[in-house]
Amino acid sequence: MTNRMLKPTILSVSLLTIMASAAVSPALAKISQAFPDVSRTVIKLILTLPSLLIIPFSLLSGWLTSRMKKRSILLIGLVVYFIAGVGGGFARNITELLIIRGILGVGIGLIMPLSTTLIADFFEGQARTKMMGLSGSVTNVGGVLFLSASGWLACYSWRLSFGVYSLAVVTLIMVASWLPEPPRTQKAGGSSKPELPMGIVACAVLGILMMIAFYAVPTNLALFIEDERQVFISEEPLFKSKEDLQQHLEKGTVSETLREAFRKNGISLSNEASVRAEEPSRWVVIDKNKEYPVKKEGDELTIHTERLGRPALAGYVLSTMTLSGAVAGAILANVFKLFGPYSVPVAIGLMGTGFGLLGYASSMLMVFIAVPFIGLGAGIMMPSLLLRVPKLVSESSRAFAMAVVGSAIFFGQFLSPIALKAVAAISGRDTFRFRFGFLAVCLAISAVIGLVIVIRGRMMGKIPHTPVKAKEEK
Repeated sequence: MTNRMLKPTILSVSLLTIMASAAVSPALAKISQAFPDVSRTVIKLILTLPSLLIIPFSLLSGWLTSRMKKRSILLIGLVVYFIAGVGGGFARNITELLIIRGILGVGIGLIMPLSTTLIADFFEGQARTKMMGLSGSVTNVGGVLFLSASGWLACYSWRLSFGVYSLAVVTLIMVASWLPEPPRTQKAGGSSKPELPMGIVACAVLGILMMIAFYAVPTNLALFIEDERQVFISEEPLFKSKEDLQQHLEKGTVSETLREAFRKNGISLSNEASVRAEEPSRWVVIDKNKEYPVKKEGDELTIHTERLGRPALAGYVLSTMTLSGAVAGAILANVFKLFGPYSVPVAIGLMGTGFGLLGYASSMLMVFIAVPFIGLGAGIMMPSLLLRVPKLVSESSRAFAMAVVGSAIFFGQFLSPIALKAVAAISGRDTFRFRFGFLAVCLAISAVIGLVIVIRGRMMGKIPHTPVKAKEEK
């Protein structure tokens, strides 16, 4: 019975780790509405704060394995994961919510290293390779389930979206029932100091930068979808007088003055266009099932487009990004074989294309088209970066080097909203579309630089002209 359930038990741990801190990202817009006095940057810490706590507790988990039973560490981590995960839905204010989310990072940090080391403990050779591949597939499927369920629950209440973390109870029961304590292996003595060459530092920096870009999607998408985009500002009245406005609102008709103002800004209203009042300082122009909310702000009238969709759609969109990342992982060897040393610039270019499309997205269809490009690019970039690490250090320093790069990746998650907010503050343009466009430009420049480096390396003979070696190093 134990042997039969060992694989499902270990894989159930992997199920909980991928996108764990971002699982409630589809509910961000609803949470923002529940705490209207809290800035959006603070709201985004709900996703990124756990990443900051994951870093030290991942290292602590590794240190504890030589002093405690791995099974005990895992059970403690799962209990913390469940309580803090579900507990977010009971927070009474934003401070409580952030504290609870920080505790969730503690739980994730404790279980995340064990999700992979358990595979190495119980499996060898080809069986280990197959389990690693299966673990990757399961983690991506878990991301799809978490994000889809969270988006659906957020339609009813943002508090319910935290219910997705209750899945940890199933894993907790499985671990308690069927996971034996892994056999301990005696390590060779030695007190050599771990290596940290500049190549590892470079990988860590690249990991931070990549995650700053990638994490802009889960931290911004739900808010972007529910955001009303400003189309233009009219300093002139859209009606001749207050009496004229009242008459058109009563009849539901559009004035010629309003029609001309829209036309000057590139929007031609049809003869069927109508207008309705929602609040004293807000009314809506409706044309062919498309709405243009009009708000009075001081002496100006700001005209917007309606939101792109509901929170559930954010969950589905993020699920497509996770699935495209899984596809990229499945075809990674073929990508290396096809593009060889150009694989990384191609991956960066794919991410840049995705952000460029997001910046111009005017419908949910365009959002659904854009996000898979980002998932594919990141799905190639991440393993490419991690596969590079073992080649830069000796075998005795690999675990330390991987921990450094892994911690850098989580630090990039935490930095993502802060860094993009800083860019917005410096530029004076704090909009979602500007952020996506800025990332698209940065990634495009990075892709060009990557291409130049590869071409120059091939000309100098430092990079092989054929991708055969990439296939062999799979």
